[in-house]
Amino acid sequence: MKIELTKPFEVPVDRFSLENKKDEINPYMTGKLLRKRYEGLGYKVIQCADFETSLMVEVVRKYFVLDKYIKVKLGEYKNNKKTDEYNKEILGIIKMEDVEKLLFLCRVCSYLGDPNFPDFIIFKDGKASLRYVYTGDELMSGKLFFIFLARCLLEIEIKFATLDFSDHKNSNSINTDFISVLKSSLEKLSKRINVEDSSGDVGADLSFLNKWLEEKSADKEAINRSFDQLVSKFSENTKLKENFSKLKSINFTETENKTKPEKLALLREKLGVNMMEANELLTLKEIVG
Repeated sequence: MKIELTKPFEVPVDRFSLENKKDEINPYMTGKLLRKRYEGLGYKVIQCADFETSLMVEVVRKYFVLDKYIKVKLGEYKNNKKTDEYNKEILGIIKMEDVEKLLFLCRVCSYLGDPNFPDFIIFKDGKASLRYVYTGDELMSGKLFFIFLARCLLEIEIKFATLDFSDHKNSNSINTDFISVLKSSLEKLSKRINVEDSSGDVGADLSFLNKWLEEKSADKEAINRSFDQLVSKFSENTKLKENFSKLKSINFTETENKTKPEKLALLREKLGVNMMEANELLTLKEIVG
């Protein structure tokens, strides 16, 4: 299915009235006020500041993968209960396949300089939706880029949420020219990656974006193929997976009180791996458990 990009790109806005004047409310309070409004309507509201780094842990656990993007994002990861509880909460309302697709979009948008993931998830009557906080200021094109890609890749509602003040009202929707958004996004992406040969950096082919701009239409199948390419890459047998399976031959519980250099030395001695491979194994062991 193709979407004509010459048509206005419309994103609905949830509006909540407030008796105060706009300059009486600190913009940073808007998110808290919106959260209370949704909760007052019976929604469960989950903040998403840590969505990508937290749920990425589940991808690592599923595929036993640590590509360079994941390693940069997770850094020196330390297993913690809060991450596990947060992930369990999210996966209770959004299926893993959709989480993986949302993380794919975070990965693509990160090369714009920010993952641009929505501010929170709202959940009610078995349905989860995503919301960006909108304060009436100029929109970041990255958010619109994320929303459009999400519409092409999965079925999940994404809207803006805002407050209407006594002296300032917002529109029921935000309309924009997506061709301009796409052009701006491609310019930013091109400064960080080779869009026509992005598999090495991103793990998936993003050349379809140039084709979308050239043809002024978006082919949904193209972005789905790109996502499938990344999943296929995650599913491949790798040296890391082979080495990790060999950890069973080591009684790792005996190393709990040892320093990291001592653990690395043990891995190198017992498995015959180099220092980089040993580091990756320690990271994977910390995540997977």
